[in-house]
Amino acid sequence: MHRNFIIILTVGALLVAFMIGWPGIAMNVIPFPMIGVLPACVAWYKGYGDKFGTWWLYGSVLAPVALIHVTILPWAQR
Repeated sequence: MHRNFIIILTVGALLVAFMIGWPGIAMNVIPFPMIGVLPACVAWYKGYGDKFGTWWLYGSVLAPVALIHVTILPWAQR
């Protein structure tokens, strides 16, 4: 969980720096990380919460593929 927190903070800091540097372009890029939270939350709910940062990044870059992937992903053993 500690590693995922570092990934999330790093991506957040990069987004803030990007928004300060190029505000017009940043408004076109901001929705992607927000869309990436959806597959990450579904994966977490299915029992893959230890890889939330990985799923979030995957969902931000390839949202349609990640949504299909997380939909057909089997439930983790609890």
